Amino acid sequence: MGELLYCHEPIAALPYYVEGVGINIYSMEELCYYIAGNTYLLDTSFMNEELCTWIEKQMQAYKLAEQLREITRTDGKLSEYVQAILIYTGYHSMKEMQDIVLVIRQMEEKSDFECNKIRADRLMEKEKYLSSIYEYKRLLDSEDAKKENALLVGSIWHNLGTAYARLFLFEEAIECYDRAYSLNQTEESLKECLLCYRCLHDEVGFMKKAMENHIDDTGMQAIRNELSLASRSERTIQFEEQLEKLAEQSEDGQKNQARQEINTIIFHWKEEYRRSCRV
Repeated sequence: MGELLYCHEPIAALPYYVEGVGINIYSMEELCYYIAGNTYLLDTSFMNEELCTWIEKQMQAYKLAEQLREITRTDGKLSEYVQAILIYTGYHSMKEMQDIVLVIRQMEEKSDFECNKIRADRLMEKEKYLSSIYEYKRLLDSEDAKKENALLVGSIWHNLGTAYARLFLFEEAIECYDRAYSLNQTEESLKECLLCYRCLHDEVGFMKKAMENHIDDTGMQAIRNELSLASRSERTIQFEEQLEKLAEQSEDGQKNQARQEINTIIFHWKEEYRRSCRV
């Protein structure tokens, strides 16, 4: 799971596989850890017989398995189901359990469309950009999108643009931000659209879009400055300093070492990008 968990419950011989996120769970503590980290992503599909069977057979938690089955049989709510698991395991504090259950209850009061948007937003916050793109597009293609208010749909287009931009797909991001602005008329969507033109070094497109929306020279310069400041982030400065050191190594006859370090940097970049593209 990425962290060391102290488990006092049995460790499963066969793990419970969570589809969608592609992870194996080997204990009740890991199950609670997963619930806490993915609260906004849970839906009624979590209430399934496979999980009950795993809890019964692998965890030997017979009473809990039957309790969960009863909640499902009586059309109980997801919040009840999750609460039963959390209380049985006792992995979290009472306050933490209450907070998790409260979030799920709040989600139960929202429409399916709103819940799915929140889940897509959480995927993007977890840097699962490709997964969030699929979810946003599914929402926008749904019949419900035609019935929702323009601000909410505009927000989805904006977030879809952000997901594309974080994958450096700036042309796709521009289209999304443009659609978002046509619906929500927010300065943020327009600004992000213009910033994407700058990222593409498309000065013609930048000027055209800015003039279409009556942005004066001062406003355009402010957007240019914002991107320049972003390009001078602490991480960027550290990288430039690292490159300078590597250049010095090359001049001092340490070309092989410099080449290896550069390859390592590129490898980590690729791995980071691949993680963002995983579904």
